[in-house]
Amino acid sequence: MQKDKLKERALSIVPLPSNYKLIIEEYSEDERVLFSWANEQQDESVTVELDCIGNLTYLSIEKNDSVSEADSLSFDEKRRCAEQILLSHYPSALEDLTFSKAIELSGVERFYFEQIVMDLPLEHAGCFIDVDPLGNIVGFRYNGVKISPNIPSSLVSKEALMEYVRNSLALQLVITKLSRDVYNVKKDRLHLVYQVNSFLHFKADSLEPTLTIMRDENEPESYAALPHLPANLIVNEFTNEEIIGITGELELIREVDRGPEIGIVWRKRDWKMSDKDLSMNSFFNMQSEDTVKAMISKKTGKIRSFGWMHERLGNLQLNQEACYQIAIDFLLKIIPDYYPYLQRLIQEDEEEDERKSKSFIFHAHNQGIAILDMVIIVVNRTTGHIDYYSGPNFDLDEFSQIPTVPAITMEEAYRLFLENVDFQLVWDKNYEDEIESYQLVYQACDRHTRSPIRYIDATTGEIIVSNVLA
Repeated sequence: MQKDKLKERALSIVPLPSNYKLIIEEYSEDERVLFSWANEQQDESVTVELDCIGNLTYLSIEKNDSVSEADSLSFDEKRRCAEQILLSHYPSALEDLTFSKAIELSGVERFYFEQIVMDLPLEHAGCFIDVDPLGNIVGFRYNGVKISPNIPSSLVSKEALMEYVRNSLALQLVITKLSRDVYNVKKDRLHLVYQVNSFLHFKADSLEPTLTIMRDENEPESYAALPHLPANLIVNEFTNEEIIGITGELELIREVDRGPEIGIVWRKRDWKMSDKDLSMNSFFNMQSEDTVKAMISKKTGKIRSFGWMHERLGNLQLNQEACYQIAIDFLLKIIPDYYPYLQRLIQEDEEEDERKSKSFIFHAHNQGIAILDMVIIVVNRTTGHIDYYSGPNFDLDEFSQIPTVPAITMEEAYRLFLENVDFQLVWDKNYEDEIESYQLVYQACDRHTRSPIRYIDATTGEIIVSNVLA
C-alpha cells in the first residue's frame, strides 16, 4: 500500500483531537509503518502501527482523562468491546485464537486472545486488547497466528525434575525492595529474603535447562571495602544544579511528573537540531540529543540519578586510580549517610583501557548481607566530571532496621521451596533457531498459585512469587 494510503488508513482507525500534531512517521525494514500524534505538551498521544497492507498491528491511546468507577461497564461488556475491535480488523481471528484470560492493569482491563496448542498458549502469538472502564479501546497488539510447533513424543517425569532441582537449587540471603505490583507482598518495602538463584526452565523432552544457572553460586561476586570515612568530614550543602554540573549556558527545557520523582531536562540555549524529520530516530534525538537529564525525589528533593547526553571532552588522561578517587569524593558529597554501608563491586574489566569514561558499581551491605540495589558512578577520564550517576533506591532508615539474622535457616528455606515447587508445561520461543519456532518447556512454579517462586521470606518463611510470568 502506498505511503499516503497507509496514513489515510491510520487516520481512519481512531479520531484525532484537533490540537494533535504528527510527531513520528516511521517506515521500518520489516515493512511496518508507525504513526504517532500528540498534543503540544506530549502528555497525550495516539500511536498506530500498520503492516505493509494496512492491517492494524498496534494501537496505543494515552489520555489524562479520569473515569468514575460508577460509570464503568461490566466485565462481559468490556470483553465484547475487545472482541468487536478484534473482529473488525481480523474477521476470522476467533477461528485460530481463543479468549484465554483478562488482567487488571492501571485503569484498564487487558483481554488476551491466544493461539492454543496442547491446551497451552503460544508465547508472542495472538493479541491483547486494553479496554478502559467506558469500553473505549486504548491499547491493541496483534502478534498474528504462528506455525503450530512440533509436539514432543515423550516428556520428562516430574520426579526427575524434582531430583535435578534438589541437587542444583541455589539460594542466597539478600535484602531487596519488593513491590506489590510485581510480587505477592502486602507492602512496598525492603525484605530479608532467600533469593532463588537458579533459572528453573527445562526442555520438556530432556532433563536440560533452557538456560544455565543465572549466577554460579560457587563463584560469588567479589567486593572491596571503601576507603575509611574521613574523621573530619564536613558535609557541605550543594544545590542539585551544582552537583550535576549545570552551568549558565544550559537552560531547563522541561519537567515531567514521574510519580515519586520529577524528571528534569536541560539543554544548551543555542542548540538546534541538524536534521529534523518525522522518523523515530529524529523524535528521540529531539527529546534527548545533547541534553542533561535528572530524576529528583519528591520526598527528599534530592537527586536520584542524572546523566549527560551532551558529550564533554577535556585534555586530561586520568587513570583508573584517579577516577576511583573522584567517584569516592562524589559519594561523600552526594550520599554521605549511605557511605558506611557501601562496598565496591570488583568487575571483570578492571584493567586500564582506552575508553573515555570509567564506571564504578557499589552495593550496600549490612552485616555482610547485600541489598539488591546498585549505585553507579561514571567518571569522564578527559574532564574528571561525573557523566552519569544512579543512586540508591531505598530508604536508609528502613535499611538499617532490617534484621540481619534470618529467622529461617538456609536449610529450612530449601525445604520450603521443595515442598511448594511444582512444574507446569508452557510454550517458549526457541531463540536458538534462526527462524521463528517454539519449544515445549517445564517451568518451575508454586504449586498453589502456579506463579514462579522468586524468594523465600527469611523472617516468616512465606513463599514470594512473581505476579509477572517468566
